[in-house]
Amino acid sequence: MSRVGALVESLLELERPLLVALDVDGTISPIVRDPDLARIPASTLSSLETLARAPGVGLALITGRALSSIARMEQLEGIWRAVEHGGLVLGPGQAPAPRELTPERREALDLFQHWVETRAQDAFIEYKPQAIAVHVRAIASEDPARAAKLLGEADELAQNLGLHVRRGKALREAEAIHHDKGHALAEIFERSGASSVFFAGDDLTDFPAIEFATRHGVGAFVCSDEQRGAPPASATLLQSVDEMAQLLQQLAERITR
Repeated sequence: MSRVGALVESLLELERPLLVALDVDGTISPIVRDPDLARIPASTLSSLETLARAPGVGLALITGRALSSIARMEQLEGIWRAVEHGGLVLGPGQAPAPRELTPERREALDLFQHWVETRAQDAFIEYKPQAIAVHVRAIASEDPARAAKLLGEADELAQNLGLHVRRGKALREAEAIHHDKGHALAEIFERSGASSVFFAGDDLTDFPAIEFATRHGVGAFVCSDEQRGAPPASATLLQSVDEMAQLLQQLAERITR
C-alpha cells in the first residue's frame, strides 16, 4: 500500500466526528512568488467540497492570510475558518465581529508599516487588521543577501516596538497581538464537537497545530524545498502539495462511500 493510501486508512479509523483541518499556502495551494497569485487547484477544491458535505466530518482552513485574502481563493460552504494565524476564528456562516487595537499597539504597527514602505518597497507587503507581513521570496531569488538583511531588520524593529515576530518561509510578520494555529485548532476542535482531528501544514507556524492534532488524531507535515528545520518528530510526512491533493481526493472518495 502507498504512503498516501496507508494514511487514508489511518484517518478512516479515527473516531467520528472527524475534524479535517488544513493550512493553505504550501499545503493545499502551491507556493508562488506573489501570494496574491496563489490558487487552490480546482481538483483540491472539489475534494474539499465533498469533505465539507460528508456526514460525521467537519472541515477547517487555518491560515495566516487575512479573511479577505482567503476569500479570493475559496468560497466553500459549511466550513470553519481561522485566519491571521488564529487571530480570528469563524464557525460555518459566522460573520466577523469588529476588532480594535489599543492606541499604543496601533502606533507600533503604524511605525512598522512606515519602515516597511520606506525600506522594503520591493517586498510583497501583506496588510492584516492586526499585523503586517513582509514576504521576500521574490527578492531572495535574485539577491539572497538583501532578503536576509531585510528579514533581520524586520526582526529587530518589530521587537524594539514591542510587536510579536512571526518567522516563516521567506517572511517576517509583525503582530500587534500574538496568536497561534495550535490555539485556533484547539478552539475549533472544542466548538465543533469533534472527537478526533487531522491537521496538515508545511511551516514553522504550523507546528503547534500539528502537535495538537497528533495528541487528538493525526498531524501531518508537507515537505518542500523551502523547508526550514526538521518537522515535529510526531508528524506524518507528506512529500508535496500534490501528494496532499492525492490524500484529500482519496479521503473524500472513501469517506462518502
